[in-house]
Amino acid sequence: MVIVKIKAEDMEKLDETVEQVKTIKNGEVKDVRREPIGFGVEVIKAGILIPEKQEGALEALTKELNELSLVEEAEVEGMTLL
Repeated sequence: MVIVKIKAEDMEKLDETVEQVKTIKNGEVKDVRREPIGFGVEVIKAGILIPEKQEGALEALTKELNELSLVEEAEVEGMTLL
């Protein structure tokens, strides 16, 4: 399980960004939340399952997230084994 912090390109389109994140192919989205970080700005935190034995799975996931049209930046915040 990977926890990813995602910054949206446009704060007005957070719901659309969440829906776009749910469509990724390089992992199974288990949980997506919007979290306020201050002054009306929110980030998206997503819990995504990726196969641990697959080489390059984490890199493929972050690359795919960063290539989404509504995502400004996606970075791994944490990781754990389930």
